[in-house]
Amino acid sequence: MEVSETSQRKNQSVSDMAQKAETVSWKKFFVILAGRTNDAHLEFVAKLESIGQTEVNSPEESDYLLVFCPVASRVGTVVNEAVEKIQGGKPAILVVMHHTFNPVQVLTESRRLVDNPNVKVTVDCLFYEDKLLTSNRNDTAWCDVQKYLGVSKFSIFEVELINFMHRKRDSNHELQISVPQKKFFVILAGKTNDAHLEFVAKIESIGHTEVNSPEESDYLLVFCPVASRVGSDVSEALEKLPGGKPAILVVMHHTFNPDQVLPESRRLVDNPNVELTVDCLFYEGKLLESNRNYTAWIDVQKFLGVSKQPTLVAKFMNYIRRKFDINHELQISVPQKKFFVILVGKTNDAHLEFVAKIESIGHTEVNSPEESDYLLVFCPVASRVGTDVSEALENLPGGKPAILVVMHHTFNPDQVLAESRRLVNNPNVKLTVDCLFYEDKLLTSNRNYTAWIDVQKYLGVSKISVLVAEFINYFKMKLDSNHQLQISVSQKKFFVILAGKTDNAHLEFVAKLESIGHTEVNSPEESDYLLVFCPVASRVERDVSEALENLPGGKPAILVVMHHTFNPDQVLAESRRLVNNTNVKVTVDCLFYEGKLLTSNRNDTAWHDVQKYLGVSKVSTFQTMFNMSQKKFFVILVGKTDDAHLEFVAKLESIGHTELNNPEESDYLLVFCPVASRVERDVSEALEDLPGGKPAILVVMHHTFNADQVLAESRRLVDNPNVELTVDCLFYEGKLLTSNRNDTAWRDVQKYLGVSKESTLKTWLAKSMNYIKSKHDSSHEHQISVSQKKFFVILAGKTNDAHLEFVAKIESIGHTEVNSLEESDYLLVFCPVASRVGGDVSEALEKLPGDKPAILVIMHQTFEPDKVLPESRRLVDNPNVEVTVDYLFYEGKLLKSNRNDIAWIDVQKYLGVSKVSILVAEFKNFLSSNLDFIHKFQILVSQKKFCVILAGRTNDAHLDFVAKLESIGHTEVNSPEESDYLLVFCPVASGVGTDVSDALEKLPGAKPAILVVMHHTFNPEQVVAESRRQVDNPNVELTVDCLFYEGKLLKSIQNDTAWIDVQKYLGVSKESTLGAMNNISRKRDSNHELQISVSQKKFFVILAGKTNDAHLEFVANLKSIGHTEVNSPEESDYLLVFCRVASRVGTDVSDALDKLPGGKPVILVVMHHTFSPDQVLAESRRLVDNPNVELTVDCLFYKDKLLMSNRNDTAWRDVQKYLGVSKVSTFRAIFNSKRDSNDELQISVSKKKFFVILVGKTNDAHLEFVAKLESIGQTEVNSPEESDYLLVFCPVASRVGTDVSGALENFPGDKPAILFVMHHTFNRDQVLAESRRLVDNPNVELTVDCLFYEDKLLKSNRNDTAWIDVQKYLGVSKESTLKALGAKIMNNISWKRDFNHELQISVFQKKFFVILAGKTNDAHLEFVAKLKSIGHTEVNSPEESDYLLVFCPVASRVGRAVSDALEKLPGDKPAILVVMHHTFNPDHVVVESRRLVDNPNVQLTVDCLFYEGKLLKSNRNDIAWFDVKKYLGVSMVSTLRASFNRMSSRQWLFVFLVILFLLVLLVAVILSAVFNVGRNTTNYNKTANGLEGIICNNYSCGG
Repeated sequence: MEVSETSQRKNQSVSDMAQKAETVSWKKFFVILAGRTNDAHLEFVAKLESIGQTEVNSPEESDYLLVFCPVASRVGTVVNEAVEKIQGGKPAILVVMHHTFNPVQVLTESRRLVDNPNVKVTVDCLFYEDKLLTSNRNDTAWCDVQKYLGVSKFSIFEVELINFMHRKRDSNHELQISVPQKKFFVILAGKTNDAHLEFVAKIESIGHTEVNSPEESDYLLVFCPVASRVGSDVSEALEKLPGGKPAILVVMHHTFNPDQVLPESRRLVDNPNVELTVDCLFYEGKLLESNRNYTAWIDVQKFLGVSKQPTLVAKFMNYIRRKFDINHELQISVPQKKFFVILVGKTNDAHLEFVAKIESIGHTEVNSPEESDYLLVFCPVASRVGTDVSEALENLPGGKPAILVVMHHTFNPDQVLAESRRLVNNPNVKLTVDCLFYEDKLLTSNRNYTAWIDVQKYLGVSKISVLVAEFINYFKMKLDSNHQLQISVSQKKFFVILAGKTDNAHLEFVAKLESIGHTEVNSPEESDYLLVFCPVASRVERDVSEALENLPGGKPAILVVMHHTFNPDQVLAESRRLVNNTNVKVTVDCLFYEGKLLTSNRNDTAWHDVQKYLGVSKVSTFQTMFNMSQKKFFVILVGKTDDAHLEFVAKLESIGHTELNNPEESDYLLVFCPVASRVERDVSEALEDLPGGKPAILVVMHHTFNADQVLAESRRLVDNPNVELTVDCLFYEGKLLTSNRNDTAWRDVQKYLGVSKESTLKTWLAKSMNYIKSKHDSSHEHQISVSQKKFFVILAGKTNDAHLEFVAKIESIGHTEVNSLEESDYLLVFCPVASRVGGDVSEALEKLPGDKPAILVIMHQTFEPDKVLPESRRLVDNPNVEVTVDYLFYEGKLLKSNRNDIAWIDVQKYLGVSKVSILVAEFKNFLSSNLDFIHKFQILVSQKKFCVILAGRTNDAHLDFVAKLESIGHTEVNSPEESDYLLVFCPVASGVGTDVSDALEKLPGAKPAILVVMHHTFNPEQVVAESRRQVDNPNVELTVDCLFYEGKLLKSIQNDTAWIDVQKYLGVSKESTLGAMNNISRKRDSNHELQISVSQKKFFVILAGKTNDAHLEFVANLKSIGHTEVNSPEESDYLLVFCRVASRVGTDVSDALDKLPGGKPVILVVMHHTFSPDQVLAESRRLVDNPNVELTVDCLFYKDKLLMSNRNDTAWRDVQKYLGVSKVSTFRAIFNSKRDSNDELQISVSKKKFFVILVGKTNDAHLEFVAKLESIGQTEVNSPEESDYLLVFCPVASRVGTDVSGALENFPGDKPAILFVMHHTFNRDQVLAESRRLVDNPNVELTVDCLFYEDKLLKSNRNDTAWIDVQKYLGVSKESTLKALGAKIMNNISWKRDFNHELQISVFQKKFFVILAGKTNDAHLEFVAKLKSIGHTEVNSPEESDYLLVFCPVASRVGRAVSDALEKLPGDKPAILVVMHHTFNPDHVVVESRRLVDNPNVQLTVDCLFYEGKLLKSNRNDIAWFDVKKYLGVSMVSTLRASFNRMSSRQWLFVFLVILFLLVLLVAVILSAVFNVGRNTTNYNKTANGLEGIICNNYSCGG
């Protein structure tokens, strides 16, 4: 009882909601076309129908008129003409249609041209051809129409979903949550192109409702698009506001730039009713996606009190509430109607798609007009539309309503057509539609979509009914399965007639016929029908006539006319009009190119026509199955195929055929004939020796890398009656190409063998079953074994060790390399081609031992993996060579190529190796390698000693090689007598032969030698001739070639190969290398290592030219290893001469050496100015003959910086080597410099205070330089009198000379000065003349040049050099910089000692009050947050505050905005004025606003950049914050203190634990150091002193 009551209540509630739904008044409309729309208006009509409106056939029946007015000339004229046709008394919607392809076309609103009171709504639409564009303009038009009709966005979904809920009988409506519904009225003060509708939609989405009058509304929404000036437009918009209602004013700016910078319009509004003013950007009919618009919407939400959560709730609840309004949509039904099709022309069966659509909605095609309810007439246009339509309608059966489908043949889906319905005056034709088709297919186009909508509309069909009909038809087909399976194909056999050359493209068509169960026979008499292929060679008509002349009589024929073209969209005249032979039942046109049918509509239509004629359906195709006779074949090779034929054989095996070992057992022969000379000759030779009586398939194989190679058919050359099929294949190296030619060949073979897809699948299943069965017999699987064979390698030339990859492959399959011929089973001969293949192969085979089988590997050096090579096996006549393969390699590596893959396959095939045997061999090798565990670790490297001999200049590149030898445990010694072998480096300076001969003349007599010939090149892929052929010294046991550039070995295959050769000669393996790395015997003698010292400590620098201070890096390097620069040659141990090349190297070097002080050793650094780090230079040392110059090096520099290059690295290594500096001594020098802490700490900066003079506009870029000076302990003071020196910044505004002169005129008289000449540029590599040459003021002790852009110093060498010069002038070193920082830290620590004193350190101004003088979009909040982060507090009134923080966003001009902002300041409070500039450019240049401020209370003025609601990341903003902190007296310490004060107890505990961990770690490090000192007793005192120096130094620095 309870359940029934519940059900009753549910049903009752559903009924109530259904009644409520029925109150919606669906209206009727009549369409008036005032011009040509190309049926584009049908989309609009369809939209109206989708919301329940109904189109009627007369104005009298309609509730309103829908007038479409396409613009043909001028809008005003066309609109007036359209309005004249509107009949009196009916309201009208006027749709003005503009033809354009631009979806963002800007239009004036047509509604201003309409004064007819019956026109209730006027909208503008954009269309192109027969389609409405996807545009905001059209969306807006539809929104306006929906709004007029009272339709919401959810009306479409509402119908379907509410019906679904009605079916479910679930009418719960307990969720009654709602958002406070507010009502608003929209006022448009200008043309918005309907862009305002997005804003309206957003407001509706939060639950507000638009009403039709101001009286009903809670507030007004005023849209004011800016047409002239903002002030004028806003004033005009506000003049007409209804009184007493609050208003939101949306000022709309038309622009395509989403980042447009706008002054805030709210400053122009003084109407008290306007409670909110926002600015929006729009373009055409769409709001832009921009921060400006986003901010406006946020402001509106904030004003309306809307948050994200209630917004979502409102959307959800409104959606649910609308869903409970149930209507009676499901009562729509489709009356099952019958139709009869009338064709009045050739449609190429394209009409069948239309028929199928009508059948899909439940209608039925019948066989006579009498049975039908209506006629479906298809009229393809053949000549003129009017004529064809008239002829089509002449013979219509009387009394039946008709749908006329006018079909236009075109390939353009956007074809513009005149509506054919205007040409129809037959009263029986109830509907006329136009369709586009091409060949036999309807195009995918708006025109066709509209036609189908019109037909559905006429038939009263809805989307739901279509789905229901399809569902019912689906089940009807399933119920009657017996009838479906009775479909059969009556015609089974066909005979093919070729009337010309098709390049085998016809075979695809034949294969399709066979796939549906038809069979090709060998004579017309056996066939049921003829299949005639007629390729067009000259003219279609002539070729068709000739093709049909010789047809056998009495047989029906299908004629396939084949057109050769590469265009799948080729437009063709139908060939069927040229055929008058009564036996030709079907004529179709096909497109093909070369030997392949194109993928095109034309070909799909042809196949569809043939299937239709043959009565073939999809079911019958699927139903056809074949049984395949398992056949056996024997393969005959009449030439070299490189195993490419194996792919063909594999395909045959995949369809169930079996390869046999003799012709007698086979069913057919498979003959592969690769073309070696001429096709005809090779084919004739191939067929001479065929076994008699067996049918044969001849595969003619053409070697080419072109997959599209055009070939003459070889079958015309075959006259052997046993050859039943001849095909042509393309292959390259050992692989069949992926090509149409090969696909056709395989199809021909399948066709000949009677193979179908089903039989292929069946064979695969049979193989799968056999595979499973074979798994039951596991004993057989384990009997596979690889016969372990032994081979001996013979090298007939230089392979650069590329052959080792081949050897490794052979070893991977279980074969073993042996050391003598006698032990081997076969020989592996590698013959690299050095000159000609024939000559090299002959020489390689002359030395072969007589009785061993051999594999000959011909190796071709090339970098091209697709290199085409003649097969070398034809050059081999030695009977012992059983396999000859060709390999490609480059340098010391085999290429990844088909050629090499084929060679390896050939070798595997010869050796009888299969994939299974390879896996077994690898597994056995793995087991054996792991069983012999002890032996692996017994491999040791015999520790050998070598002596290095340099036969020329290597730029220390040889050191890389030496380091590698040392890494494997070898030791370099100082004399040949101590060494086990010699390591000779011979850099090539002139010719290889000459240099090698010179290098070997001086070798000690009895020592074996490794000769490393070094080639200087920057190309790591440089091909060099092997130098070993130039060596005849018996002591040289190994010669290798290396590539190097400047002072570094290149990363190249050549060098890798050289190192491998050396390792191989020395007997080094990977295991021994690892073992040597663990050997630490060289570390035992620590005394020797620590005795290395640097004897020369002091140097004097001589500059022989302008280096732009680039030499300072070199000087710094010397200082870093413990050397000291002195001020005179007398104090120095050596001279460091820098000679910049200004003209010619020889001249400049001579000039530099002329003035050298006598008696001092010299290091000469020749400096070359270039921007290329890879610049190739002749060595300058050859130009130096001064005996005092003990070392000459070359350096590269650009501007004021040494380049990062091998050349410079080599120079520095040469200097270190000359000075006897090693890494250890360098490290020790750093520690020794710490010992004398007293001397180090005496470095001080005598000049402490400076005064800044600005002689121009720097945009505050100079502040970075000032900050740097303060960071090293200098202090800026407020007057020249207090300062120790002046800091003068001179930005260049016109010419350098003039500006510098002007800057120096007003100098205070007695103060030393540093002059900064600042050049404004964005190029950090700007080349500048030094400004110091223009300065003659004796007080200017230093002049430097700086580069800056906007308000920021550039990161450049020029600026780095300037700072180095300043530090040098001030006597500042790195240590003093650290000391200054340490002093600050110690002062802070001392402050911490007195807790009471610490709390007294404060910024005396703690509280601030914020004043906004304009709209900042909340960007100012970031600034406020920064102040709060340093401990300041924002208060709510000026009286409570210590200072005022005034934010002044610039809306028009800076001066006016600043004046307005300062007028309202309270009188007695100090103020910080932040002038905010709205821009999206973080590098925007603004003039300093402080010059515009004359209010004495404003103590600081800064400029900030912001965009929308966010401060930009820019130097301008950083400087502003820096100025504010400086004014407030805020330092890093106070900032940290403020952070500490806000830390919780848990955070303090975390900090304490981190400090404790660091202390424990420090104690552990100290204990470890003490322990190491105790172990090295010999150096205890020295190490203790070093540690004492370190500890003392650190303690003194406050660390």
